[in-house]
Amino acid sequence: MASRPKSAFGQRLLESAREAARIERGELEPARVTRYTVAEAEVEPPPQYAAGRIREIRDHMELSQPIFAAALNVSPDTIRAWEQGKREPDGPTLRLLEVAEQHPEVFLDKLRKRTQRSRVKSV
Repeated sequence: MASRPKSAFGQRLLESAREAARIERGELEPARVTRYTVAEAEVEPPPQYAAGRIREIRDHMELSQPIFAAALNVSPDTIRAWEQGKREPDGPTLRLLEVAEQHPEVFLDKLRKRTQRSRVKSV
C-alpha cells in the first residue's frame, strides 16, 4: 500500500515536535522564554455582590438585563436570578462585576461601538 504525501500542516506539526524534542534535550535554545517573578504579591479578592448591588450597577449603566448580561457574557436568566437573590455570582464574574462597578465605561464603550457599527451596516 502506497503512503499518502504528508500535508503542509502535518509537516509543520512534525517539525515542531522534532524541534521541541531538541529543545528538551538541550540541543537547541528555545526562541524565547519569559518569566516574571514577584517576591511577595497579594491579589485582593473581589467583593461579594448582593442582589441590590448588582441591580444598582446595571441601573447606573442604564442597561436592560439582556444587554447587561451580554456585556458580562452571561445569560439574561443569570442576571435575573442574581437580582432576585436566587443565585449569587462567583468566580471570574465577581471580578467582572467589580470592573463594571468601578469602570462602567469599559463595558459602555464596547456597547457604543457595536451600536455604531450596526447603524453603519443598516444604512
